[in-house]
Amino acid sequence: MSLPPGERIYAVGDIHGCLDKLLQLHRAIRADLAAYPIARPLIVHLGDYIDRGPDSAGVVRALMGMVDLPMVNLMGNHEHTALAALGGEGAACADWLAYGGDVALRSWGLDPEGPRAAWRLPAAEHAWLAALRPHHVAGGYIFVHAGIRPGVPWEEQSLEDKLRIRRAFLDNEDEHGAIIVHGHTPTRGRAPERHRNRVALDTGAVFGGPLTCGVFEGEKLYFLSAG
Repeated sequence: MSLPPGERIYAVGDIHGCLDKLLQLHRAIRADLAAYPIARPLIVHLGDYIDRGPDSAGVVRALMGMVDLPMVNLMGNHEHTALAALGGEGAACADWLAYGGDVALRSWGLDPEGPRAAWRLPAAEHAWLAALRPHHVAGGYIFVHAGIRPGVPWEEQSLEDKLRIRRAFLDNEDEHGAIIVHGHTPTRGRAPERHRNRVALDTGAVFGGPLTCGVFEGEKLYFLSAG
């Protein structure tokens, strides 16, 4: 699998409010581009920008303000749950709090124990979350937060699987017609994993691991990390 000539993709794993690591990794990406210029670079963030870590709001604002490089931002399951909770879905509110949404709310200056009607993000930041994309396809790669359902045609893949699938995807060794580049499930060794049919880039930044970026160019793959 490869990318067309002149293209390079920097795919960034799960951030989860780790603003310092994100800014450090972005500096590493800019340094890599300065050392090895290319015509069409692209940064693809694989989702899960918020929850658990100390500065979800700071991460969202940093990504919104990053205008010097082309970028695609994908939806993660944490953003999907947060949006449902902010829309007033009771079950989603409980789920969000259980999975680190309390820390995210505090980063926006909101009280997770207060009235849920008061959970309101700044309009531009809420709109940014709502506009996140479910996937990105380039060359022989599919970039998606969690993975895909093996054996299901691409056009029939559900958003639920793209955002939340685990073992049915991770344990499958079949060819998918493309290399799936994903985050969502932290790797066991806190290092990126390259398998025959997928590349795993969630190296547990919020759990003390590094924040990792896979760099895809032609048929090459190498990694950058922060923290």
